[in-house]
Amino acid sequence: MNIEEIKRHTEEKIKQLIKEFKGNPEKFLTEEDARSYLYHLLLDKFNALENTIDKTKSIPVHCEVRWYGNSGGLKFRSDIIIFDVSTLKTKNTVSFKLPSKGYAVSKPQVAIEIKLRRKAKKSDKVFREDIEEDRKKLSQIRNDLNTDLYSYLIAFDKKDDICFEICNTENHKEYYVYPYENNRVLAEQSRIIERV
Repeated sequence: MNIEEIKRHTEEKIKQLIKEFKGNPEKFLTEEDARSYLYHLLLDKFNALENTIDKTKSIPVHCEVRWYGNSGGLKFRSDIIIFDVSTLKTKNTVSFKLPSKGYAVSKPQVAIEIKLRRKAKKSDKVFREDIEEDRKKLSQIRNDLNTDLYSYLIAFDKKDDICFEICNTENHKEYYVYPYENNRVLAEQSRIIERV
């Protein structure tokens, strides 16, 4: 599957997750719920076993993958990644010792970060800072790995519609989702009625 097909399928599944979140926001109590749901949707296309570089088998989509920086130390964690399985190493060899996590990937294709703010949690300022941190992290992963990695940042907000400005580039796409649009309009109307 080429990168354009991977991106097209990934975006289709992200939009499916967003639609489900908008229709049933209380189905997603935690960030992990949203991440797991998207992972499940992605398995539709990315569940076929493929050969790794060291003759084992794996699939191209994984969660909670740790990235090693140029220093060789654990530096970043991605919620979901899609990579070229043929570049996955899961066995030590005489010439290559695996990092502490027991795997190494040399051709990541997509990284996805998901944020979910619950109703009683983080302030607008802190939530914006968290989103900005994930933006920077994705950019640093791309720079550290010196790759054409494509990334997605999806921010789900149950607390308030902060009208977050998304930042799309050639290799990065963002979504900001507030599911209670009708509730916000009704609340505004009731405040107007109370004032009259």
